[in-house]
Amino acid sequence: MGSDSSVILPKQVQVYPIRLIAIGKPKLEGVRQLEAHYRDLLKAFARFDLLEIPEGRGTPTRQLSEEAVRLRAHLGNVRCPVLLSAEGPRRSSEDFAAWLGARMDRGESLAFAVGSSHGFDLDLKADIREHLSLSPMTFPHDLSRILFLEQLYRAFTILKGKTYHK
Repeated sequence: MGSDSSVILPKQVQVYPIRLIAIGKPKLEGVRQLEAHYRDLLKAFARFDLLEIPEGRGTPTRQLSEEAVRLRAHLGNVRCPVLLSAEGPRRSSEDFAAWLGARMDRGESLAFAVGSSHGFDLDLKADIREHLSLSPMTFPHDLSRILFLEQLYRAFTILKGKTYHK
């Protein structure tokens, strides 16, 4: 599926908040530096914020259940919550940009969630309609944060017709 060239980035992008909710904090300094780099780049396009919530404790099932409760508390008022999940559709950068632009044109608030090393609670996955796969490969969740931030930045450059996207 090709990108929709009729999607135009709204002039006042800053009014549309975009949030990344991540379970846990990055462990490596290099990951934190890359994250800060992309967050700085995104400031030119959107009001972006990152929320880190603690990982659950105990068995994987209990951990996922605790994390789901914490995530739900931050996703309840969001018009378009998205789980970054291997089961989600795989979109090209152009298709992701078109998807993002369409939601922004409708004025939808957006929140993307990166799960812990165990992923997401099954009930949460069933309740959240939108999922997005970054790749068919498996990545550490710290690296997934960086991959997503880069693709979000790339999507904005596509929508704005910037030369970053090749």
